[in-house]
Amino acid sequence: MANILITEKMDDIAEKTLRDAGHNVILGWNLSADELNENLKTADAILVRIMDLHGDLIADNANLKIISKHGVGLDNIDLNFTKKKGIEVTVTPGANSQAVAEHTVTMMMALAKNLPIITGKYREMGFGAKNIKTAIELNGKTVGILGYGNIGKRVAKILKYGFDMRVLVYDPYIDSLPEGFELISSKEEVLRNSDFITIHLMLTEDTFHLIGEKEFDMMKDTAILINCARGPHIDEEALIRALQDKKIAGAGLDVTEAEPCSPENPLFHMENVILTPHYAPTTKEAAYNVAKMAADNLVNFFEKN
Repeated sequence: MANILITEKMDDIAEKTLRDAGHNVILGWNLSADELNENLKTADAILVRIMDLHGDLIADNANLKIISKHGVGLDNIDLNFTKKKGIEVTVTPGANSQAVAEHTVTMMMALAKNLPIITGKYREMGFGAKNIKTAIELNGKTVGILGYGNIGKRVAKILKYGFDMRVLVYDPYIDSLPEGFELISSKEEVLRNSDFITIHLMLTEDTFHLIGEKEFDMMKDTAILINCARGPHIDEEALIRALQDKKIAGAGLDVTEAEPCSPENPLFHMENVILTPHYAPTTKEAAYNVAKMAADNLVNFFEKN
């Protein structure tokens, strides 16, 4: 039996899976700050969502054998520390891919149809709002997908086969695509030629501020940018300037550089921006799938070790 700390609330299936396997489960959200810190120092395993597990926080834990991430982004885990200490780290690839893919496409459609603007104008001025701005169709447009992992693949299929869009893919880690999808070796070429651009990459040193001032200057002034990956992929100050200067037409952001995003952030007050609070993977189905896989990763680990 292992002592397993679940740091944050998630679907109940995680706790049930671990208890059914005979483990002792500590629920972090029921603890005081001092109690949580004490369990971070003594747990055999940690199941974490977005809590920052830097090395100092778990440095005194001689028992810790594994950290199971609820999700796939590892920017909240000190990987240098875990590698040095021989602590295994697992993720849940694919468990929320459909949810994020659907959210991505929903943002594209909402911005293409000017829903944020038209909804507000309809409330202000009534039926005359229909003449404010003309919408566009996704059909026949070009989408640039940066990153062709589980989510990028699903987005590509939805847009190709559901909307007959031309799909350009930039991903330096793949060398081929199914017929009908175009693999582009240059990020810049994708940005120049796309009507919609969507980011589905892991956050690394190489992808930090992947999109900045230079990249916005390359884009069409009608382009719509979607980010349901990680906030720091985009230089937010450059994005704000690009929107203010009409270098691009709009943005859909499920993530921001600082989370939670401050209400004083100009993005909050732009009609051509959709902001959601890291909500893309928040479906009933995805919540269950991710929690179950994260718990299964721990059960499987302790069965073998």
